[in-house]
Amino acid sequence: MVKARGARLRQLPFAQLTQVANQPVEHVRVESRKATIGIMVLSSASGGIQVVLQGRLEHRFMPGVSVALDGFYKYPDETVSEMKAEEFYEFD
Repeated sequence: MVKARGARLRQLPFAQLTQVANQPVEHVRVESRKATIGIMVLSSASGGIQVVLQGRLEHRFMPGVSVALDGFYKYPDETVSEMKAEEFYEFD
């Protein structure tokens, strides 16, 4: 779900993505488990924005949650660049 949501967000214009930051965390269900999807939009030093999606899914049989992350940078000229794997460590 997080990857699909990220793919859709990559298609949005830069100006529209800046408005996504104001959305509340979305509560969803995956099978019978509770899950959330949050979107963070952060300003980048390059003038672009960093968009990070974080999905959290309760484990089925044990306490705890699994985390799924996706993210990218979008710039005013509408170009997109992907986040590097090590950049996700601060969001886990």
